[in-house]
Amino acid sequence: MMRRALVLLAVLPLLACPDKKEAPDTHAAAPVDPATLKQERVTVLITGAENGYLLPVTDEGQSRGGAAEILGRWVANEGHCAGPLAASGDAACEKDSTVVVSTGDNANGQAISSYFKGEPAAELMRHMGYAASALGNRELDWSREQFVANRAKAGFPYLAANLVAETDEGKALGLGSFRVLTRSGVRVAIIGLAARKATVTPMPGRMQGLKAIDEAEALALVMPEVKNANPHVIGIVSDGCLNDAPAMLAGHADWNITFFAGRRCDAPFPDSAEGTRLVYPGSRLSQYAKVALTVTLSTTPVQVTTAVSMVEVNSEGAPPADAKAKALVDGWKQKLDEALGGTIGFSKAGVEQESAAMSHWLTTSLREQFKTDVALLNRKGVRQALPAGPVTKASIYDLVPFDNQVVIAKVSGEALLAALGNTEARVAGMKPKGEGWVDAKGTALDPKKTYTVATTDYLYLGGDGFALNKADPAPTETKVSWQAALIEWTAAKKSDEKKPLEGFLKVK
Repeated sequence: MMRRALVLLAVLPLLACPDKKEAPDTHAAAPVDPATLKQERVTVLITGAENGYLLPVTDEGQSRGGAAEILGRWVANEGHCAGPLAASGDAACEKDSTVVVSTGDNANGQAISSYFKGEPAAELMRHMGYAASALGNRELDWSREQFVANRAKAGFPYLAANLVAETDEGKALGLGSFRVLTRSGVRVAIIGLAARKATVTPMPGRMQGLKAIDEAEALALVMPEVKNANPHVIGIVSDGCLNDAPAMLAGHADWNITFFAGRRCDAPFPDSAEGTRLVYPGSRLSQYAKVALTVTLSTTPVQVTTAVSMVEVNSEGAPPADAKAKALVDGWKQKLDEALGGTIGFSKAGVEQESAAMSHWLTTSLREQFKTDVALLNRKGVRQALPAGPVTKASIYDLVPFDNQVVIAKVSGEALLAALGNTEARVAGMKPKGEGWVDAKGTALDPKKTYTVATTDYLYLGGDGFALNKADPAPTETKVSWQAALIEWTAAKKSDEKKPLEGFLKVK
């Protein structure tokens, strides 16, 4: 067995086209004396964009994801030990050889988490043994205070080496740059990076006191400190796009970064850059990335052999769900049902996330509820499609999980026209005609006329580039949540199997 391991280490550098699913890589190829060989195996388990999906979902007849389900798989298949980490980062079990990390966006999405402002996700991730997370652009969707409370409940640090705290406000968020974890005598350093848009995506003011710097510059600044901690393995988790990683790592093979985990965006990315494996960990707890490390501690420099694979979390051949995690999820589900239970409508075919019907539903409900000329929302505010079947209050929170209030602004036609030109706009009360816009009666938009606009406080304050606060510095604050307005409108339609919701969403 020892001889086979030595042969593998010698052959690996010659592989030109590693297999995509289970591709080995090596950072060193120094000869090893069999008499002194000391190898340890550590596995890094990575998830990303969990979005609070603690409950499994049904997709094409098969159950996928779920916090208890993925943890059950880690325990059964990966040798992971469930339970909170110690303050030092040590695992709940002495012989645990796994490190669990996230690329960020942990809690806002599925209603079971977002309705309770991320607390359920924090509680579950603590029990699941997460050691660190990059700061996602949705972590501060509720408030700065809620983020700090959730971070404390989760028991792990949020990392963003490219966000510099310039004031006490920035420091109060408690962000770190990296964390070193020790498993089986192997020291694993995890560096975190926020997305480039991290300071502009959340509600204006939430990132006060933080300055975003170039990611490559941030890595260059933090690397000496990381190296001083004498890690055997260095990995990066990022809320940014993987196609940006090669430029960040260019010319820095000497950093010896083993893996870089991040988002899959529109542009393609290679399997590796500067000897670093680029890893996509999936989303919504329906997949995870497994980075299996074989670390030869007896060589100088230490030799690290890496195998990366993506694991689907579905019901096919699945091991039992973790019992404690399931009990925690069930407890939060019961609270959710008590708060948001009850059917408010019915959809025969469902409503697609990017459809005209979805836009019509969301914007028309606001316009009619608040009797305004126009309703204006953003496309990214909707996080999923509406599935077919009964519609509940929880269904609405699954669609729009953000903690936004409805405001009514009075703006000039000129300012409204500028807002309608934003590619993110979903609108009711105005529609394009020729090169201009007309209202519901077919009258052309008048640049000099004043219009009432129902929107969210996020867009009013400048989210997604709308900035209606510049057009009306003193809007009407309704104190009504976006979800409440949508729920009330939907319930009033009394849709059922004979008169499904889709019949009320036809765009004229």
